[in-house]
Amino acid sequence: MIAQDIRQSFQQHRFFRWLIYFSAIILLIKLAALFILPITPHAIEDWYIANNIAHGNGFSLSLGPTALKTPVYPLFLLPFALIGSIGITIASTVQHILWFFAVIAFMRACAIRFGNRFSSISGFIFAFHPAYLYYPFVLETTALSVPLLIFYWYYAELQKQTNQYSIVWMIGGFIIGLCQPILLPAIFVLHSYFAKPFTKKKYITLVLSAIIVFTPWTIRNALTFHQFIPMKSPMWMNVYEGMTKSLSEADIAFIESARTMHNDVQMEEYYKQVATTHIAENPAQYVNECLHRFQEFWLIPDRYSDRVFEPGILISRIIPQVTLMITTIIGLVILILRKHTLQEHSEMLWIMTGTLLYVSLIYTLTQAANIRFKLDVEWLQIVVLFPIFK
Repeated sequence: MIAQDIRQSFQQHRFFRWLIYFSAIILLIKLAALFILPITPHAIEDWYIANNIAHGNGFSLSLGPTALKTPVYPLFLLPFALIGSIGITIASTVQHILWFFAVIAFMRACAIRFGNRFSSISGFIFAFHPAYLYYPFVLETTALSVPLLIFYWYYAELQKQTNQYSIVWMIGGFIIGLCQPILLPAIFVLHSYFAKPFTKKKYITLVLSAIIVFTPWTIRNALTFHQFIPMKSPMWMNVYEGMTKSLSEADIAFIESARTMHNDVQMEEYYKQVATTHIAENPAQYVNECLHRFQEFWLIPDRYSDRVFEPGILISRIIPQVTLMITTIIGLVILILRKHTLQEHSEMLWIMTGTLLYVSLIYTLTQAANIRFKLDVEWLQIVVLFPIFK
Protein backbone atom coordinates (compact mmCIF):
# COMPACT_ATOMS: atom_id res chain seq x y z
CA MET A 1 0.00 0.00 0.00
CA ILE A 2 2.73 2.49 0.97
CA ALA A 3 5.08 1.47 -1.84
CA GLN A 4 2.28 1.71 -4.39
CA ASP A 5 1.20 5.15 -3.17
CA ILE A 6 4.73 6.56 -3.28
CA ARG A 7 5.52 4.99 -6.65
CA GLN A 8 2.34 6.39 -8.16
CA SER A 9 3.02 9.88 -6.74
CA PHE A 10 6.62 9.74 -7.94
CA GLN A 11 5.44 8.98 -11.47
CA GLN A 12 2.62 11.53 -11.59
CA HIS A 13 3.92 14.59 -9.68
CA ARG A 14 7.04 16.33 -10.87
CA PHE A 15 7.53 18.49 -7.77
CA PHE A 16 7.34 15.38 -5.57
CA ARG A 17 10.14 13.81 -7.64
CA TRP A 18 12.32 16.90 -7.49
CA LEU A 19 11.90 17.33 -3.76
CA ILE A 20 12.96 13.72 -3.26
CA TYR A 21 16.01 14.33 -5.45
CA PHE A 22 17.01 17.47 -3.52
CA SER A 23 16.36 15.77 -0.18
CA ALA A 24 18.55 12.86 -1.27
CA ILE A 25 21.37 15.26 -2.19
CA ILE A 26 21.06 16.99 1.19
CA LEU A 27 21.10 13.59 2.90
CA LEU A 28 24.33 12.65 1.12
CA ILE A 29 25.92 16.00 2.07
CA LYS A 30 24.97 15.55 5.73
CA LEU A 31 26.27 11.97 5.78
CA ALA A 32 29.50 13.16 4.19
CA ALA A 33 29.79 15.79 6.91
CA LEU A 34 29.12 13.11 9.52
CA PHE A 35 31.90 10.80 8.31
CA ILE A 36 34.42 13.08 6.59
CA LEU A 37 34.59 16.29 8.63
CA PRO A 38 33.63 14.58 10.96
CA ILE A 39 30.73 16.02 12.94
CA THR A 40 30.39 14.31 16.32
CA PRO A 41 26.71 13.69 17.15
CA HIS A 42 25.54 15.18 20.42
CA ALA A 43 24.38 12.52 22.90
CA ILE A 44 22.53 12.89 26.19
CA GLU A 45 20.88 10.58 28.74
CA ASP A 46 19.29 8.13 26.29
CA TRP A 47 22.68 7.21 24.85
CA TYR A 48 24.17 6.71 28.32
CA ILE A 49 21.25 4.41 29.24
CA ALA A 50 21.73 2.43 26.02
CA ASN A 51 25.44 2.11 26.83
CA ASN A 52 24.68 0.87 30.32
CA ILE A 53 22.30 -1.76 28.92
CA ALA A 54 24.98 -2.78 26.40
CA HIS A 55 27.50 -3.25 29.23
CA GLY A 56 25.13 -5.33 31.33
CA ASN A 57 24.20 -2.59 33.81
CA GLY A 58 20.52 -2.52 32.98
CA PHE A 59 18.29 0.47 32.32
CA SER A 60 20.30 2.84 34.52
CA LEU A 61 22.22 6.06 34.91
CA SER A 62 25.03 6.95 37.33
CA LEU A 63 22.92 6.41 40.47
CA GLY A 64 21.46 3.09 39.40
CA PRO A 65 18.07 2.15 37.88
CA THR A 66 16.24 5.06 36.30
CA ALA A 67 12.86 6.08 34.95
CA LEU A 68 14.14 9.46 33.79
CA LYS A 69 13.58 8.33 30.21
CA THR A 70 11.04 5.98 28.69
CA PRO A 71 12.46 2.81 27.10
CA VAL A 72 11.68 3.31 23.40
CA TYR A 73 14.55 5.57 22.36
CA PRO A 74 17.27 3.92 24.51
CA LEU A 75 16.22 0.55 23.05
CA PHE A 76 16.39 2.08 19.56
CA LEU A 77 19.96 3.17 20.37
CA LEU A 78 20.95 -0.16 21.97
CA PRO A 79 22.11 -1.94 18.76
CA PHE A 80 24.37 1.02 18.01
CA ALA A 81 25.75 1.10 21.56
CA LEU A 82 26.65 -2.59 21.16
CA ILE A 83 28.80 -1.74 18.13
CA GLY A 84 31.22 0.38 20.15
CA SER A 85 32.50 3.92 19.68
CA ILE A 86 31.46 4.11 16.02
CA GLY A 87 27.89 3.32 17.09
CA ILE A 88 27.08 6.93 17.92
CA THR A 89 27.87 7.93 14.31
CA ILE A 90 25.91 5.00 12.87
CA ALA A 91 22.91 5.91 15.05
CA SER A 92 22.98 9.47 13.70
CA THR A 93 23.24 8.08 10.16
CA VAL A 94 20.08 6.02 10.66
CA GLN A 95 18.30 9.11 12.02
CA HIS A 96 19.25 11.12 8.95
CA ILE A 97 17.83 8.37 6.73
CA LEU A 98 14.63 8.27 8.81
CA TRP A 99 14.19 12.03 8.36
CA PHE A 100 14.69 11.67 4.61
CA PHE A 101 11.79 9.21 4.49
CA ALA A 102 9.82 11.45 6.89
CA VAL A 103 9.90 14.21 4.25
CA ILE A 104 8.35 11.80 1.74
CA ALA A 105 5.74 10.63 4.26
CA PHE A 106 4.93 14.22 5.25
CA MET A 107 4.33 15.24 1.63
CA ARG A 108 2.13 12.24 0.95
CA ALA A 109 0.09 12.70 4.14
CA CYS A 110 -0.48 16.36 3.24
CA ALA A 111 -1.38 15.41 -0.34
CA ILE A 112 -3.95 12.83 0.75
CA ARG A 113 -5.46 15.19 3.32
CA PHE A 114 -5.14 18.61 1.66
CA GLY A 115 -4.23 18.06 -1.98
CA ASN A 116 -1.05 18.16 -4.07
CA ARG A 117 -0.72 21.94 -4.20
CA PHE A 118 -0.42 22.36 -0.44
CA SER A 119 1.65 19.18 -0.25
CA SER A 120 4.28 20.82 -2.46
CA ILE A 121 4.38 23.98 -0.34
CA SER A 122 4.37 22.27 3.05
CA GLY A 123 6.80 19.58 1.90
CA PHE A 124 9.29 22.23 0.77
CA ILE A 125 9.03 24.10 4.09
CA PHE A 126 9.48 20.91 6.11
CA ALA A 127 12.30 19.51 3.99
CA PHE A 128 14.36 22.70 4.29
CA HIS A 129 13.48 23.68 7.87
CA PRO A 130 16.95 24.53 9.29
CA ALA A 131 16.42 22.99 12.74
CA TYR A 132 15.01 19.77 11.32
CA LEU A 133 17.88 19.54 8.83
CA TYR A 134 20.31 19.62 11.75
CA TYR A 135 18.47 17.66 14.42
CA PRO A 136 19.37 14.10 13.29
CA PHE A 137 22.89 14.96 14.47
CA VAL A 138 21.46 14.90 18.02
CA LEU A 139 20.81 11.59 19.77
CA GLU A 140 17.65 12.65 21.58
CA THR A 141 14.07 11.36 21.60
CA THR A 142 12.73 14.09 19.28
CA ALA A 143 15.00 12.81 16.50
CA LEU A 144 12.98 9.58 16.50
CA SER A 145 9.51 10.63 17.68
CA VAL A 146 8.92 13.26 14.97
CA PRO A 147 9.60 10.90 12.01
CA LEU A 148 7.60 8.14 13.70
CA LEU A 149 4.61 10.42 14.26
CA ILE A 150 4.73 11.56 10.63
CA PHE A 151 4.89 7.94 9.45
CA TYR A 152 1.94 7.17 11.73
CA TRP A 153 -0.08 10.07 10.29
CA TYR A 154 0.74 9.05 6.71
CA TYR A 155 -0.25 5.44 7.33
CA ALA A 156 -3.45 6.57 9.04
CA GLU A 157 -4.38 8.68 6.00
CA LEU A 158 -3.82 5.68 3.73
CA GLN A 159 -5.90 3.45 6.00
CA LYS A 160 -8.70 6.01 6.13
CA GLN A 161 -9.24 5.45 2.43
CA THR A 162 -10.01 1.78 3.15
CA ASN A 163 -11.50 2.27 6.65
CA GLN A 164 -9.27 -0.51 8.04
CA TYR A 165 -7.43 0.07 11.29
CA SER A 166 -5.28 -2.79 12.50
CA ILE A 167 -4.05 -3.43 16.01
CA VAL A 168 -0.52 -2.98 14.63
CA TRP A 169 -1.37 0.63 13.71
CA MET A 170 -2.80 1.31 17.17
CA ILE A 171 0.17 -0.34 18.91
CA GLY A 172 2.49 1.78 16.76
CA GLY A 173 0.71 4.93 17.88
CA PHE A 174 1.07 4.04 21.55
CA ILE A 175 4.76 3.19 21.06
CA ILE A 176 5.20 6.74 19.76
CA GLY A 177 3.33 7.97 22.85
CA LEU A 178 5.67 5.99 25.07
CA CYS A 179 8.64 7.34 23.11
CA GLN A 180 7.51 10.94 23.66
CA PRO A 181 4.87 10.98 26.44
CA ILE A 182 3.85 14.59 25.89
CA LEU A 183 2.38 13.47 22.55
CA LEU A 184 0.22 10.71 24.06
CA PRO A 185 -3.00 12.81 24.32
CA ALA A 186 -2.62 13.67 20.64
CA ILE A 187 -2.20 9.97 19.84
CA PHE A 188 -5.46 9.17 21.64
CA VAL A 189 -7.28 11.92 19.76
CA LEU A 190 -5.87 10.79 16.41
CA HIS A 191 -6.80 7.19 17.16
CA SER A 192 -10.36 8.30 17.84
CA TYR A 193 -10.49 10.54 14.77
CA PHE A 194 -9.16 8.07 12.23
CA ALA A 195 -11.07 5.08 13.64
CA LYS A 196 -14.50 6.75 13.31
CA PRO A 197 -17.11 5.39 13.56
CA PHE A 198 -15.74 4.16 16.87
CA THR A 199 -17.27 0.70 17.29
CA LYS A 200 -17.06 -1.57 20.33
CA LYS A 201 -14.52 -3.74 18.49
CA LYS A 202 -12.30 -0.74 17.78
CA TYR A 203 -12.57 0.42 21.40
CA ILE A 204 -11.48 -3.01 22.66
CA THR A 205 -8.61 -3.01 20.18
CA LEU A 206 -7.56 0.43 21.38
CA VAL A 207 -7.54 -0.66 25.04
CA LEU A 208 -5.67 -3.88 24.27
CA SER A 209 -3.09 -1.94 22.25
CA ALA A 210 -2.44 0.41 25.17
CA ILE A 211 -2.14 -2.53 27.59
CA ILE A 212 0.34 -4.32 25.32
CA VAL A 213 2.57 -1.25 25.03
CA PHE A 214 2.52 0.14 28.57
CA THR A 215 2.23 -2.93 30.79
CA PRO A 216 5.84 -4.24 30.55
CA TRP A 217 7.35 -0.84 31.34
CA THR A 218 4.87 -0.18 34.15
CA ILE A 219 5.58 -3.59 35.73
CA ARG A 220 9.32 -2.98 35.50
CA ASN A 221 8.95 0.35 37.29
CA ALA A 222 6.66 -1.15 39.94
CA LEU A 223 9.17 -3.92 40.67
CA THR A 224 12.15 -1.55 40.62
CA PHE A 225 10.78 1.53 42.40
CA HIS A 226 7.61 0.21 44.08
CA GLN A 227 5.66 2.97 42.38
CA PHE A 228 3.13 3.26 39.58
CA ILE A 229 5.10 4.93 36.76
CA PRO A 230 3.49 4.24 33.36
CA MET A 231 5.64 6.81 31.55
CA LYS A 232 8.69 8.38 33.18
CA SER A 233 9.55 9.88 36.55
CA PRO A 234 10.15 13.60 35.95
CA MET A 235 7.22 15.83 36.77
CA TRP A 236 8.20 17.94 39.72
CA MET A 237 11.76 17.97 38.41
CA ASN A 238 10.55 19.87 35.36
CA VAL A 239 8.57 22.30 37.53
CA TYR A 240 11.66 22.84 39.68
CA GLU A 241 13.95 23.37 36.67
CA GLY A 242 11.61 26.04 35.38
CA MET A 243 11.92 28.15 38.54
CA THR A 244 15.61 27.84 39.44
CA LYS A 245 16.30 31.49 38.61
CA SER A 246 13.97 32.65 41.36
CA LEU A 247 14.89 30.10 44.04
CA SER A 248 17.15 30.85 46.97
CA GLU A 249 20.69 29.56 47.11
CA ALA A 250 19.64 27.40 50.06
CA ASP A 251 16.92 25.68 48.01
CA ILE A 252 19.29 25.03 45.12
CA ALA A 253 21.99 23.73 47.46
CA PHE A 254 19.42 21.45 49.10
CA ILE A 255 18.48 19.93 45.73
CA GLU A 256 22.06 19.62 44.51
CA SER A 257 23.01 17.80 47.70
CA ALA A 258 20.05 15.44 47.40
CA ARG A 259 20.93 14.66 43.77
CA THR A 260 24.23 13.14 44.82
CA MET A 261 22.45 10.56 46.98
CA HIS A 262 19.12 9.80 45.30
CA ASN A 263 18.00 8.59 41.89
CA ASP A 264 15.50 10.47 39.71
CA VAL A 265 12.45 8.67 41.13
CA GLN A 266 13.43 9.39 44.73
CA MET A 267 14.28 12.99 43.81
CA GLU A 268 10.67 13.73 42.86
CA GLU A 269 9.76 14.22 46.54
CA TYR A 270 12.56 16.74 47.00
CA TYR A 271 11.63 18.64 43.84
CA LYS A 272 7.98 18.65 44.92
CA GLN A 273 8.86 20.02 48.35
CA VAL A 274 10.84 22.95 46.95
CA ALA A 275 8.50 23.67 44.01
CA THR A 276 5.20 23.59 45.92
CA THR A 277 6.63 25.79 48.68
CA HIS A 278 7.83 28.34 46.13
CA ILE A 279 4.48 28.38 44.31
CA ALA A 280 2.50 28.69 47.55
CA GLU A 281 4.66 31.56 48.81
CA ASN A 282 4.97 33.37 45.46
CA PRO A 283 1.86 32.65 43.36
CA ALA A 284 2.06 35.89 41.36
CA GLN A 285 5.72 35.30 40.61
CA TYR A 286 4.94 31.79 39.40
CA VAL A 287 2.29 33.15 37.04
CA ASN A 288 4.82 35.62 35.63
CA GLU A 289 7.33 32.81 35.24
CA CYS A 290 4.74 30.77 33.34
CA LEU A 291 4.05 33.65 30.97
CA HIS A 292 7.76 34.06 30.41
CA ARG A 293 8.14 30.34 29.68
CA PHE A 294 5.35 30.59 27.11
CA GLN A 295 7.41 33.28 25.40
CA GLU A 296 10.52 31.09 25.63
CA PHE A 297 8.68 28.17 24.06
CA TRP A 298 7.36 30.16 21.11
CA LEU A 299 10.44 32.29 20.48
CA ILE A 300 13.79 31.32 21.99
CA PRO A 301 14.82 29.89 25.39
CA ASP A 302 16.72 32.25 27.70
CA ARG A 303 19.87 30.15 27.50
CA TYR A 304 20.25 31.32 23.88
CA SER A 305 19.22 34.95 24.43
CA ASP A 306 22.78 36.27 24.29
CA ARG A 307 23.30 34.52 20.94
CA VAL A 308 20.18 35.57 19.05
CA PHE A 309 22.16 37.47 16.43
CA GLU A 310 24.63 34.68 15.80
CA PRO A 311 24.07 33.34 12.25
CA GLY A 312 23.40 29.79 13.46
CA ILE A 313 20.69 30.77 15.96
CA LEU A 314 19.26 33.45 13.68
CA ILE A 315 18.90 31.08 10.72
CA SER A 316 17.94 27.91 12.56
CA ARG A 317 15.55 29.37 15.14
CA ILE A 318 14.72 33.08 15.15
CA ILE A 319 13.70 33.47 11.49
CA PRO A 320 11.78 30.15 11.24
CA GLN A 321 10.13 30.66 14.65
CA VAL A 322 8.93 34.20 13.97
CA THR A 323 7.82 33.37 10.42
CA LEU A 324 5.90 30.28 11.49
CA MET A 325 4.39 32.08 14.48
CA ILE A 326 3.02 34.92 12.33
CA THR A 327 1.77 32.64 9.55
CA THR A 328 0.21 30.22 12.07
CA ILE A 329 -1.83 33.06 13.55
CA ILE A 330 -2.89 34.15 10.05
CA GLY A 331 -3.84 30.55 9.20
CA LEU A 332 -5.97 30.21 12.36
CA VAL A 333 -7.73 33.53 11.71
CA ILE A 334 -8.60 32.38 8.18
CA LEU A 335 -9.73 29.01 9.55
CA ILE A 336 -12.14 30.76 11.93
CA LEU A 337 -13.42 33.27 9.36
CA ARG A 338 -13.82 30.70 6.58
CA LYS A 339 -15.02 27.79 8.69
CA HIS A 340 -17.74 26.88 6.16
CA THR A 341 -15.45 26.63 3.14
CA LEU A 342 -12.80 24.81 5.20
CA GLN A 343 -15.26 22.53 6.97
CA GLU A 344 -13.90 19.40 5.29
CA HIS A 345 -10.46 19.97 6.81
CA SER A 346 -11.28 21.92 9.96
CA GLU A 347 -11.41 18.94 12.34
CA MET A 348 -7.86 17.80 11.54
CA LEU A 349 -6.55 21.37 11.64
CA TRP A 350 -8.13 21.92 15.07
CA ILE A 351 -6.64 18.64 16.35
CA MET A 352 -3.20 19.86 15.32
CA THR A 353 -3.84 23.32 16.76
CA GLY A 354 -5.06 21.75 20.01
CA THR A 355 -1.90 19.66 20.18
CA LEU A 356 0.22 22.78 19.76
CA LEU A 357 -1.66 24.57 22.53
CA TYR A 358 -1.60 21.56 24.86
CA VAL A 359 2.17 21.08 24.47
CA SER A 360 2.65 24.83 24.93
CA LEU A 361 0.64 24.69 28.18
CA ILE A 362 2.69 21.79 29.58
CA TYR A 363 5.99 23.54 28.97
CA THR A 364 4.55 26.84 30.19
CA LEU A 365 3.70 25.23 33.54
CA THR A 366 7.03 23.43 33.84
CA GLN A 367 10.10 24.49 31.87
CA ALA A 368 10.95 25.57 28.33
CA ALA A 369 14.72 25.73 28.55
CA ASN A 370 15.56 23.71 25.43
CA ILE A 371 14.93 24.28 21.74
CA ARG A 372 14.08 20.59 21.24
CA PHE A 373 10.85 20.96 23.25
CA LYS A 374 9.27 23.04 20.48
CA LEU A 375 10.64 20.82 17.72
CA ASP A 376 8.37 17.99 18.88
CA VAL A 377 5.42 19.88 17.44
CA GLU A 378 6.79 22.66 15.26
CA TRP A 379 6.07 20.66 12.10
CA LEU A 380 2.37 20.82 13.01
CA GLN A 381 2.52 24.58 12.46
CA ILE A 382 3.45 23.92 8.84
CA VAL A 383 0.24 21.90 8.43
CA VAL A 384 -1.84 24.62 10.10
CA LEU A 385 -0.76 26.96 7.28
CA PHE A 386 -3.19 25.19 4.93
CA PRO A 387 -5.97 27.84 5.15
CA ILE A 388 -3.55 30.44 3.78
CA PHE A 389 -2.96 28.42 0.62
CA LYS A 390 -6.47 27.01 0.18
